[in-house]
Amino acid sequence: MRFTFMAALLLGLTVATLSETLPAQALKAELRVAAQSARQARAEHDFRAGRFASAYAGFAALADAGHVPSAQVALLMVRHGPALFGSDWYATPAQQVRWNALVINAARGRLDIEDSDRGD
Repeated sequence: MRFTFMAALLLGLTVATLSETLPAQALKAELRVAAQSARQARAEHDFRAGRFASAYAGFAALADAGHVPSAQVALLMVRHGPALFGSDWYATPAQQVRWNALVINAARGRLDIEDSDRGD
């Protein structure tokens, strides 16, 4: 009987620990999303206000974190900086490869969804 009580006690502690951990993990995920949204809003605000250096820094950081729309904007700024913004923006070749891959994979995902909707 004592073993059963101990096992139940240990099981209860484990379940309690897991149930306390899951909300904390969900809260951390929500905070990450909120922080990313705030960084994106700041980069967009800087862009609209003509603070292109600050905007590029924000978009590049978000692109490095895997944010597809920011990768698109950062690539645009790198490729067409002098013509559109009067400045050169730099990204390493590795960054450009990663950002391109993000954009391409997102486009492929959209194409897969469109094909599925049409029944192809």
